[in-house]
Amino acid sequence: MENHHKEVKFISQSILYAVFRGNLVGVLVGLVVVAFRLVIEKIFKLVGLAYVISHDQPYYLLLLILFYILIIFVVGKMIIAEPHTKGSGIPHVEAELKGILQLNWWSVLWRKFIGGSLSIASGLMLGREGPSIQLGAVTAKGIAKSLKASKMEERSLIASGAAGLAAAFNAPIAGLLFVVEEVYHHFSRLVWVSALVASITANFISLNVFGLTPVLQMPGEMTLLKLTQYWIYIILGILLGLAGYFYEVVILNIQEFYHFIIRFIPIPAPYFSSLAFFFILPIGYYMPGLLGGGHHLILELPHTQPSLNHLFLFLIIRFIWSMISYGSGLPGGIFLPILSLGSILGMLVGTMALSVGLIEQEQITMFLVLGMTGFFAAISKAPLTSMILVTEMVGDMRQLMVIGLVAISSYVVMDLLGGAPIYEVMLEKILPDELKATSDMTLIEVVVSEHLANRFVSDLQLPENCLITSQIHHGKNKVVKGNSQLHLGDSIYVAVPVSDIHQIRQILEA
Repeated sequence: MENHHKEVKFISQSILYAVFRGNLVGVLVGLVVVAFRLVIEKIFKLVGLAYVISHDQPYYLLLLILFYILIIFVVGKMIIAEPHTKGSGIPHVEAELKGILQLNWWSVLWRKFIGGSLSIASGLMLGREGPSIQLGAVTAKGIAKSLKASKMEERSLIASGAAGLAAAFNAPIAGLLFVVEEVYHHFSRLVWVSALVASITANFISLNVFGLTPVLQMPGEMTLLKLTQYWIYIILGILLGLAGYFYEVVILNIQEFYHFIIRFIPIPAPYFSSLAFFFILPIGYYMPGLLGGGHHLILELPHTQPSLNHLFLFLIIRFIWSMISYGSGLPGGIFLPILSLGSILGMLVGTMALSVGLIEQEQITMFLVLGMTGFFAAISKAPLTSMILVTEMVGDMRQLMVIGLVAISSYVVMDLLGGAPIYEVMLEKILPDELKATSDMTLIEVVVSEHLANRFVSDLQLPENCLITSQIHHGKNKVVKGNSQLHLGDSIYVAVPVSDIHQIRQILEA
């Protein structure tokens, strides 16, 4: 019970304390992620240059192969020592917030930083954003451990660590929305204030290093269609929803490709990346512009205006090689690769519409932006995050209405097809090996919905190990008893075992 009193005391802390906490997280997360971005950019430039020079001086290709062998060995050893460094890391953060996984923050931090830097900068089609979020989360957990924070405060800080997205993309509002919509799945005043402050602070640090120019600033002014042509946007959203569903099916089963290959070439799972590097060599040699997460490709598309044949070729290569890259298990995400695929899809639809006279040449760039939004909205099933993320990245809020139209269209199609949020499905895939029961107790915050409103605490059929301790009503913290009535929109605090957080939250929020 002493721990409960300690956590209830935390609840009563002022907003100023949440701001201080968020600022502390933002500073450290910003520094870590900015350093991560810088290392990746410097190494990636050298890799791209080596591919170009190798046409005249072939021994540079040999140097690249030796570099790849080094990555395979070093990162493979890291994955063996710390399996939680694999992949994007977002499912692992969600698992920790649900109480079903406990990450060793320092072990993950330094290995993810080094392994992620090498893997992403190598030219494989991996993104830095997922790893940036995990780096932010474990950095925040280290802060919580240093402050000897309660379990509840620790989870709040870990969620705020998703400010890593803000530093990775210069998108602070999207960083906050990603916490609420994708990572924490709950609008808590204890989280959103510190998460927003952390995102703004981390973004401020990033802007001082990388400048004020939006990450994906588009050339010129994006021209919209006439209102009578808005049906084209809906068609685009439907196509992106279908494409998003196909993407999800393939990436969730990409391990079958590796399992098929190892029937003929026995390779231990931690070293699957050797296949990914083997397949990336011809792409780097003949089409180096397609390497990496896709940031540079997105920026070049509006200027180069590729033909339909080239766009189809880019789409096929980026799709297949991004699957191979992610399936290798290397530390790297799908965030930016999804956006790059979406930009190609949008450009493809726009070019087809242009060829039949449905749109004008100056409207093509808008289709690129809408493609990123709709494709990501479908796969992540986080349309709000998708809308704000893309608008912040391109630096233009004037097109928010049509961006929302495409996002909701693709989202609805994905939902009708039965598609699930990609990171939640990835989380379910790691649960059988990671699920560990624990008797440690903590508090969770739940907003009273219509399902609970106007009911008395004694009427709720809660598990024996679950206890509602207090309720925030009109800004005041009140101790809850059996005859206490729950009010719509209030926050209640529930003492639960850490391992049962997800289950009990489902019961209360059903």
